[in-house]
Order: sequence, then C-alpha cells, then structure tokens
Amino acid sequence: MGWTRRQMLELGAKLGLLSAAPVAVGCPGEGDDDDSAVDDLWPPLDDCDPATEAWSFEGTPAADNVFVHGVASGDPLADAVVLWTRVTSESADAVEVYYEVSLSSDFAEVLASGVLEATSDRDHTAKVDVTCLTPATTYYYRFSALGWTSPVGRTRTAPYGPTTSRRFAFCSCSSAPHGYFHAYRAIAERSDIELVLHLGDYIYEYANGQYGNVRQVDPPNEIVSLSDYRRRHAWYKSDPDLQEAHRQHPWVCTWDDHETADNSWSGGAGNHDGGEGDWGDRRAAGEQAYFEWLPIREGAEGRVYRRLLQGDLVDILVLDTRLQGRDEQGATVEEAYDESRQLLGEEQESWLLDRLTNSPSRWKLLAQQVVMGQWSIAQDDEGRPRPLNYDSWDGYQAARRRLVEHIIGDGIDGVVVLTGDVHSSWANDIVLDFPAYTPASSVAVEAVCPGITSPGAGGLAGALQSLNPHIRWGDSGRRGFCLVHATHDELQCDWHLLQEGDIESSTFAAPTVHASWVVRPDTMYWEEAAAPISETAGPPLAP
Repeated sequence: MGWTRRQMLELGAKLGLLSAAPVAVGCPGEGDDDDSAVDDLWPPLDDCDPATEAWSFEGTPAADNVFVHGVASGDPLADAVVLWTRVTSESADAVEVYYEVSLSSDFAEVLASGVLEATSDRDHTAKVDVTCLTPATTYYYRFSALGWTSPVGRTRTAPYGPTTSRRFAFCSCSSAPHGYFHAYRAIAERSDIELVLHLGDYIYEYANGQYGNVRQVDPPNEIVSLSDYRRRHAWYKSDPDLQEAHRQHPWVCTWDDHETADNSWSGGAGNHDGGEGDWGDRRAAGEQAYFEWLPIREGAEGRVYRRLLQGDLVDILVLDTRLQGRDEQGATVEEAYDESRQLLGEEQESWLLDRLTNSPSRWKLLAQQVVMGQWSIAQDDEGRPRPLNYDSWDGYQAARRRLVEHIIGDGIDGVVVLTGDVHSSWANDIVLDFPAYTPASSVAVEAVCPGITSPGAGGLAGALQSLNPHIRWGDSGRRGFCLVHATHDELQCDWHLLQEGDIESSTFAAPTVHASWVVRPDTMYWEEAAAPISETAGPPLAP
C-alpha cells in the first residue's frame, strides 16, 4: 500500500484530523506442497550427509568485485536452507559459482559445498537449497566466482519436534526514496534474532520524485519491464543496511503490491493503465524478478503461499493476499459484503483452513500483507460497519468471516496474524462480531508492523482506537520493525520504533521499544506486557 499525499489528505478529512491541508523444491516433512499429512509429523529426519564438491577457479579473475549485492539465505527448514547470491557479470554465458557451508565463520571444516551456475536468464542470480543439515543449528556460508570470494553469511535451520522458544523480527514497506534503512541495520546487529519475516513492499515501483525524494533509485523511471524490475531489485540490494540484515539472518519473504504495482490484484492494479502495457506481462516481470532476487524456495509458478514449521511451537503460514486469488478492490459497502468476493482465492483459502485445523504447533502465525482487524468510522443504513480501507480484509468481509468462523468451529487457539502494508503499528484483537467486541470475544490477535521507511498517516491511531475498541494500541506515524518472542505459555510482540525524522538522515539511529503486548493461548486477546523482550546473546554474528 502506498499512502500518497492525496490519499492521506482524503483520509484526514474523513476523520477530521486535517484541515484542507531454479532451486530444488523442499525437503521431506516440513516443506511447501506435500505437508498435509500430520499423523506422523515428526518422524526421524533422513540420515544423510550434506553434499561436498571440490572446485578450483580457472581463468582470468574479474577486475572488480563480483559480489556487490551481497549474500542472503531464506526459507529455513529443519534440515535445509536456501542460499542466494548474485554475480555481477556482463557475460551472456553461465558463470560458475562455488558455495561452502561450515559451522564456523573461519570455515575450518567445510560441511557442504558445490558448484552452481549464475546465468543471464536469471539475471546472474544463483540459489541453492542445501540439504541434510542439522535442526536448530547456526551455519556460516560463502560463495566464490571469477576469482572473488563473497562476504560470509550466517543462517540457521529451523527446530524440529519439541521446541521451547523462538525469536524473530518482522517488517515491511521499505520505500528507499523516503529515507535510510536504519531498522534493517538494527535487525542485523541483534544476534538473538533467529528469523526475519518480510511481509511485502520490499521494493517500490515508482519513478524518482513520484513518492519520496530523500534518495534517488535506479532506474529513474517507473518500473514496468523485466529489465526495470531487475534493476530496481539490484539497486535495493546495493544498500549496505539491507545487505547486512540478509547476511546475518535467514529471511522468509512474501510480496505485497509494490513488487508489481500499487493496489494490485490478480487481474490488474491501481497503478497500472493501458499506457504501461499488458498487466499480465508486467505482473509476470515483477514476479520473475522477485523470485530471482529473493532467497525464497520456488515451487509452483507464481505461488508464494507456503508453510514453514518451527518445531511444535510455531507454524508459519505464509499467505498471498495480493495476487494469487484476489478479486479487484471494491468501493462500496455492498461490494465489501458480497459473499462471492475472494481475497485469498478458493484454493489458497482451502489450503489455509486445512493447515490451521491440522497444525501440530502451539502458535499458528499467518504471515500476510493487509490488515485483518476492522477499521471503520461509520455504519451504513443497515447498521453494517463501513470499511475505511477497501484494500484490506475489510473490503472482503465474507473471506474474513469464513476464516474466523473456521477458527471458532474447529476450536483452534494460538492464531496470531502478522501484517504489514499500512506503514503503521497496531495491536488488534480479531473477533467475529466487531461491533459487539469484548476481550473475551477475541479468537485471534493481529500485530501490524510499521514501515521500514514508508510514511504513515499522522494522527490516525487515536481516531481509530476511539471508534474500534478491538484496536488495543496503535501508532500511525513512526517507522521501525517488530520483535516477537514465543514460548508455549505466551507470545510477546515489541514494536521497535524510530523517532520522526530519523530515517531522513544517513547517520544511524537506533529504534527503541514503544509498546509491548502479550497473548496467551488460553485467552487469545492482547494484554500489555510487563516489560520488553530482553536481548540475549545468540550465536556469533558473521564477521
């Protein structure tokens, strides 16, 4: 979601706030497509050794460093993780890339190694799904190509079976023209973070000067073609703070709208018109560049929804509320309440409901894009809450009701929705009947993270809280990230926020905790936590 100046003015006027002013797919047991059998979800892992392959460089080394976009890892399973890099090369030929994995950052003993190809048809990006690893283990990795060696990366596999705690950060909405990525730097500097969830708007599609003017991006035009999307990803990956956050932690990513175009849906986008070519071509270009440039495990074409189990404690259900099955956004209350309208699409919705029912984990985390909790400031003639944001779940009321009714009907506890998109921070209780809200009626909770840099909407939080009591807390102006710590007894979320104006300076500013909320599986509503999550020492960061 991109809050333009016009949209913020219109919103403020409504509220009276403003005056006129190709990688191998998965490993058995915890992957993506073949994970519906849960009767025996924790069988012994395959008894195997990681692949090792010797490699020696032959030929003339490249004159300049070829690893200018850094390294990354993602989608960790109990016995596998995706490693990513890119080789900067003008050659149309494939470039051989060697990778190494070790338990130590000095690579005294190499546990896994092999040779990849970085080809021009993948923009010289390279990914490998390293398998036969040990659960809940920190590994270090690096790449070599054309006589150069990459920076050392650090990653961690998921736990397996009984698990006592998990700690991760989640974030979204990094509009580089609006400022600097201090929140990414803060995430990178914490050794106790085990995983980073990025919930979309990793890049923005706008031309320079169209949405923010603190920094200039490449290409300078609005991105439409495959070449454009690749260049924009390359520009973002050249940012040192983003690189460092990727280098130190494994990521789980899903897209929102700006990876293609603002307010996109399956068949179009608000920021796409006939002069920008065919939407199908533009969507395909954005999706292809995303899969090339992100450390995501690739399955079915165009599909990002997937499951990542974190032992018996956390079940991460990554959703696509943007492109997979979404109908076009409506503009009327009648459309919002239309029973036939889809947000997830029938296939993805069925997949989600099945996984929720059969999850083996205490906490079921829905890592998704748009706000699920109601935002309403009025009712229509029939007494129905009138949505404020038709791009969110409010614009698809039947889809939200089906999900909540399923949670209630199957007696599912521990559902926590993690959301990005709206460049602001919220702690919401999720209920079936919002006008009749009481804490006891809450069946799930939602934590909405702020933007890394993308701008919020001023005094929105206070106005919405007064009219929507299920919103337990909110901050609609500051940027930052969220930190989550989960045990079997409770799940806590801390909002780490920067001060206004911090992101406009290239000098690093550290975010601080502005709110801490906790939920327990026997109550399932937010309560204020007694203290922020304490920082602990994790495995050494990569040097």
